[in-house]
Amino acid sequence: MPTALPEQLCDTAEVIREQSRVTVRAHDASHRLEDFIRSFVRELSDRYGRSDMAPALEIILKELVTNAAKANFKKIFFAENGLLIENPEQYEEGILRFREIFSAETFAEYGLKARDAHLEVLIIFDFNEDRFLFEIHNNVPMSSAEERRVREKLKLAMSCGNAGEFIMEHVDETEGAGLGLMLCIAALKSISVNPRYFSVATDLESRTVARIE
Repeated sequence: MPTALPEQLCDTAEVIREQSRVTVRAHDASHRLEDFIRSFVRELSDRYGRSDMAPALEIILKELVTNAAKANFKKIFFAENGLLIENPEQYEEGILRFREIFSAETFAEYGLKARDAHLEVLIIFDFNEDRFLFEIHNNVPMSSAEERRVREKLKLAMSCGNAGEFIMEHVDETEGAGLGLMLCIAALKSISVNPRYFSVATDLESRTVARIE
């Protein structure tokens, strides 16, 4: 077990330790959380002789944690503004307004709102000498339209060999959907990991999970 893990990263993140498993419960994607993920991934990679994997895993985890936190923030924002995620017209309007208001300051503000609303991001590191498994959970499900969009973009990202071409042709103009997925797929390929070991799923009721194994 890596040493000197903090119990509390900040007001919106804590660390839960087990023998070969570390879970971080967070409500935002703060710089302190990002620094922790970076240092912990490097320590794990060094410990098991795979330091070459660390930069790619850092990129992927940062992207997925940020996306999970934003999904929680989006739920709060839509509720505050009386918008329905399942309504296509209101969804498009809400996403455009959501993107306009977001900054580092509002990110921190919505992290506290997420904590008060019991909306969380769980980052699970499960590891031994044979494998690394990472899961990012957030307790907000994707809508059926979001799930369909992610499934389509993930399929396209896996089949596309040229990131620039993918960005020009397939990134969703409303939400930027697809760009982060392409980044994750490219990072996995850079360390010779089959991107089919990466998945994003939702139960459409209470939870969304991104998984790398």
